[in-house]
Amino acid sequence: MRSKISHHVQKSRVFGAVLAGVVLSGGLAVPAGARTARVPAEGRDASNAQLRCLLDGVVVPPVPGAILAVTGPGRSFHGAAGVYELGGRALRTSDAFRTASVTKTMTAAVALRLAERGDLRLDAPIGRYLDRKLVARIPYGSRITVRQLLDHTAGLYDYVQNEKWFQYVLDHPDKTWKPRELVDWALRGGKPYFAPGRGYHYSDTGYVLAGLVIEKAARKPLHRLYRSMLLRPLKMDRTYLEGREAHRGPRAHNYLGERDTYDYNPTFDTFGGGGLVSTAADLNRFMRGLFEGKVFKRPTTLQTMLRSTPQSIKAGSPYGLGVTRLTVAGETAYGHNGFFGAFQVYVPKKRVAVTGTITQAENVGKQARQFIENSLLVSIGKPPADPCERQYN
Repeated sequence: MRSKISHHVQKSRVFGAVLAGVVLSGGLAVPAGARTARVPAEGRDASNAQLRCLLDGVVVPPVPGAILAVTGPGRSFHGAAGVYELGGRALRTSDAFRTASVTKTMTAAVALRLAERGDLRLDAPIGRYLDRKLVARIPYGSRITVRQLLDHTAGLYDYVQNEKWFQYVLDHPDKTWKPRELVDWALRGGKPYFAPGRGYHYSDTGYVLAGLVIEKAARKPLHRLYRSMLLRPLKMDRTYLEGREAHRGPRAHNYLGERDTYDYNPTFDTFGGGGLVSTAADLNRFMRGLFEGKVFKRPTTLQTMLRSTPQSIKAGSPYGLGVTRLTVAGETAYGHNGFFGAFQVYVPKKRVAVTGTITQAENVGKQARQFIENSLLVSIGKPPADPCERQYN
């Protein structure tokens, strides 16, 4: 039973961490669509009806619930379907949820804010910020830069891919994890994928180290930096770093198959690479703020963030600093998603943000892909060819 569960969790983690390289890297390419314009009222009504249909359609077993928010010129849709928990009340658009790896975009944004004000150098070796003993234990530690942690080119083994770690989390749901314990699992679990800068491999280990670097550079805890640099200025009042801040309202139950992970100690995924709890509306505010000049002081900083590395492009998963590039209906878009089903995408030329979650992390790859893809297409005026009622049959 344990090995079976671990296998399913591993498959789920691949969906959560790598969907950015499957769905969010060009898999949505279709012929170019309509020009950017305000959507007439009748068009808005039709689009919202399609989004409502897609939202209702994705909530079939094993998906308990889903939330979707879409905003843009002349566009506004906020909806929820399914239940808050199995056997419980209806899910609400205001319910928060665990965002998991969606947090990486915000971690990278904080690092870039620190770089803007001179507190952090992206191309400095991590040894400038981390203690020597830790750096000495990391393969190629003296050669790894901060930027390489953020763009997944450091080559660090990803502890999440260690099946023993998966099983340990399942067997010890109440354990409080320290960031360095996660790094220890990575250092014991496997060899580097490549020398720094020689390839691309998604790695939560890199973001745990990035979190440690950020705290050292800013001399403040990570959750306070999220709050002061992003959450408060963008009025993301329902977002918080779980395990380090108090809850800010109801949080939907997230499932791994039949396992309700609501009461799992969140610290297995709450430092740099994950851990923020948010709402679809708050994620929408973040994506709009990021791309509409409310996060960085200089436009060149956003360009730095969005620039995909040659290594990730070669690997088929264009990735910059905490963000993936994709193509949808001939338009360039950027986003990220996470293990527990959260996602956030922004289409700059359309000024459309699409955010939300599916509250099931196991065996929902096809459902999730169709839901995200079709929601994006409808949101930029290119609805799927088939009626949404048939999408999940």
